[in-house]
Amino acid sequence: MIVGITHDEDGILNVVEKYRGKISAGYAPGEGPNKANHPVAAGFFRILKETTKTDKIGTKVITSKQWVLNAPMQDLLGKSAGNAPETPRIVEIISLYKTPQEMWDSCLCMFNDDGLACKSHGKGTPAKQLIYDAAGERQWAFREFDGIPGCIANKCPDYIAKKCKPHGNMKCFPSIDLAPNPYRFETTSVNTIVGIESALSKLWHLLAAAHTVKSLESGKDIPFEGFFGMKLFLVHKKIKSGGRDVFITDLLPSKEFTQIVMEPIKRGILKNVSAAKLAGGAGSVSLLSDAAQKLIQSSEVLDEFAEDADLSAPPSEEEIVDQAAEALTEK
Repeated sequence: MIVGITHDEDGILNVVEKYRGKISAGYAPGEGPNKANHPVAAGFFRILKETTKTDKIGTKVITSKQWVLNAPMQDLLGKSAGNAPETPRIVEIISLYKTPQEMWDSCLCMFNDDGLACKSHGKGTPAKQLIYDAAGERQWAFREFDGIPGCIANKCPDYIAKKCKPHGNMKCFPSIDLAPNPYRFETTSVNTIVGIESALSKLWHLLAAAHTVKSLESGKDIPFEGFFGMKLFLVHKKIKSGGRDVFITDLLPSKEFTQIVMEPIKRGILKNVSAAKLAGGAGSVSLLSDAAQKLIQSSEVLDEFAEDADLSAPPSEEEIVDQAAEALTEK
């Protein structure tokens, strides 16, 4: 341990994450059919790997890293996607993290030729900016606006100029290629960021509720593993936003997640109902919000939907929930 280099002053390791690959839903500038100087949506998931590119300019050799399609993994992803192997819109992932904070991060950030140039977590939070000192050394400094430290979000000139954008990053382990190092799924879609954070929050509370019931049933404290080992789905689809079609990515629970979480919650609900019926008894008949119930319902037919639906036209959340409701009615 070297405090200040390998560890911080509290002895906590400065983790350098090494990614096995990237899960993308778009094309980088100049990549494939994208001739623009900015990323564009592909409309389906792509599995990428990092490679090193060497260019010779005169006598100088320039080495750079770039992300390219991982053809073998893309083929596996296509085969796992059911009816749309050329345009897979579902990725099954396994969480090897306990909390949402370990697997997901979102921020406002700005990039330039040197990489990350400014980053914050939104209005009122510290904004760190990359600057150069008199000796030309790079260093990070806290940014101020009119003498006041902190990010001003959508009032920032860089945000207004669209140099600074929302950014979300999920560390995940696709079941088609489980390995010690995670893949990363990155997005600049506000709809996707809000949706994923909402889903993680709802699912986290469901996990906590199920754990509470299990602890009460066992009569002792049992370890809470959170999301660890849970199977989830990244689902890419088209929605209407601002009167136009846009692609977003949702995070949905799997059938296995539903069974693990909902069975103890159902037992807890039944116990509460029984207690409420007793003279002088008190109980609650619902442990879930309407939004959480819809999220759980959508997962109950997700596997069947992925196999049977025409994913060339991505489903809306309403269509998934409607099919889930019909399946539950049939049961």
